[in-house]
Amino acid sequence: EHNNTDPKGNPLKPSDLVALNYHRNSKNQLHDPVSFKTFSEHSHIVAIKTTGNVFLADSVGKLAGGRDLVSDVPFTRADIITLQNPHEAPAPAPPVPRTTASAEQNPTASSSKASKSTSADASKKQPAAEPPASSALAKARKAAAQPYNASPYSTGAAGASLTSTSLDPLTKGEMALYDEEELMYEDISRERKEKDRIKRRAYVRMVTNMGGSLNLELFCDKAPKTCYNFLMLAREGKYDDCPFHRLIPGFMIQGGDPTGTGRGGQSYWGTPFRDEYDLKNAEKHTERGVLSMANKGAATNGSQFFIIFRATPHLDGKHTVFGKLVGGEEILAAMEATPVQPGTDKPAKPIKITEVIIYQDPFEDYKKRVANKIQKQADSLSGSKAGQSGEKAKDQVNWFGEKIGASKSTGLTSGGGVGKYLKSGGPPPPASSTVGKRGAGEIGSGVDDKKKKRKMGFGDFESW
Repeated sequence: EHNNTDPKGNPLKPSDLVALNYHRNSKNQLHDPVSFKTFSEHSHIVAIKTTGNVFLADSVGKLAGGRDLVSDVPFTRADIITLQNPHEAPAPAPPVPRTTASAEQNPTASSSKASKSTSADASKKQPAAEPPASSALAKARKAAAQPYNASPYSTGAAGASLTSTSLDPLTKGEMALYDEEELMYEDISRERKEKDRIKRRAYVRMVTNMGGSLNLELFCDKAPKTCYNFLMLAREGKYDDCPFHRLIPGFMIQGGDPTGTGRGGQSYWGTPFRDEYDLKNAEKHTERGVLSMANKGAATNGSQFFIIFRATPHLDGKHTVFGKLVGGEEILAAMEATPVQPGTDKPAKPIKITEVIIYQDPFEDYKKRVANKIQKQADSLSGSKAGQSGEKAKDQVNWFGEKIGASKSTGLTSGGGVGKYLKSGGPPPPASSTVGKRGAGEIGSGVDDKKKKRKMGFGDFESW
C-alpha cells in the first residue's frame, strides 16, 4: 500500500517492523501493564522497540530504570517509540493547492478562477445571521432534551477525575439517571386506593396439556420485579412447552425450567435477581394455589416457580410470593393427583405448559404512558414558536385596554359620544366645538359606553 517505504522514502523490510504487544483488563480495555491505567485520547502512550510492549510514558520514564518492566529486557532512550502524545501535537500544515496542466500553462486564468471560487465559497460558508432564541424557547428545548428519568444529582465523574490519577479527566458534569425499570417498579408498587388495585395487577392464562388452563393473578404491586420477570419471559415464549419437573403431592408442583432438570432457567436479564419477600405488604404462603419463586438461596431467582397445594408458612421469608390461582382449580387437582416415578419427584406422566396468554399487563400500560408523555413534550417543543406568536398577539394591549397597532378605519366612526363626527386620522377639532355640539342623545350613549367592561392588560410596552 505504501510501496514498502518509510515516511522518509527509504526502503522498508518486514524485519524492520515492530509487533506491538497491548495489554487488556477484565473489561477488555487497553491499559498500562504497570499502573493498570486505561488508555484514552489524553494518554501519552509509548512502545519499547526491543520488546514491542506498550506502556504509558510515565511508567517508562519514572519506574522502568532502563529495563522493560514486563520482559525485563534493557533498552535505551532511542528504543522508545511514541505512539500517541496529545500534549505535543504538531501544528497542521497549510493545504497545498493542486495545479493541473492547463493551470500551469495559463497561471493568470487559474489565479483569477481560484480567487472567484474562493470568494464564492466564502460567501456560501458564511452563515446567515439568525435571530436569538427567546429564553422561553431555550428553556423548553432544554426541558425536552432532558430525559424523563433524570435525577437532581450528578454522576460525580468530574470530581472523581479531578482528584484521581487513574481516571480520564472530565471537565463537564454529567447528570445521573435513575434506572428506568426501578422507576417503573416504584410507580406500580405505589400505594393507591383499593378500587385501583385491579389496574396494578396482571392476569394471565397458563394453558397446560392436562385438558385445561390455570388462571393466575400476579401481584405486580407487591412484587413488581418478580412479576415483570415472569411476564417478559412469557412474552418471549420461554415458558412454551416447558415441563413441570417436580411434583410433591400435598406440598407443591414446580416448573419453569426449559431443560426439565431443575438446574436450568435464567431470568429475563440473564442473571439472578433479588428477592421481594421483605417488601412492605408482601404476600405470604397462606393458602392453596399461591404462586411463588423457586431459588437456591438468597437473591438467586431465575425462571423457576412453584404452586403450593396447601398453606406453607415455613416458606415465608425464603421465597417471593408473586401471584395466586383464581381459576382452574380442577386442573390443579389433576396435577396433584398425577403419580410420580418411584423414588423421585418427577411426574410419571409429562405435565407441560403449552403457552402463557397475557390478558392484562400494568407494565405495558406504564410504558405507553411514558411514551405518550415524551411525545407530548416533543410536540410542545415543536409548537413552542407558534405558541409564542399567539401569546404575543394576545398581549398587545396597553394599560387602557386599547389594542396596540390596530388598523384605523378610513370612514366616520360609528356610535355616539365625543368624536362622532370626527374623521379618523384627521386633526382633532377644538375642545369647545366638540362639547358645544353634543346633544342629549349623545350624552345617553356616552353613559352606556361607561357601563361597558373595558378590556385590561399590560401589553408588551412597545408603544412606550
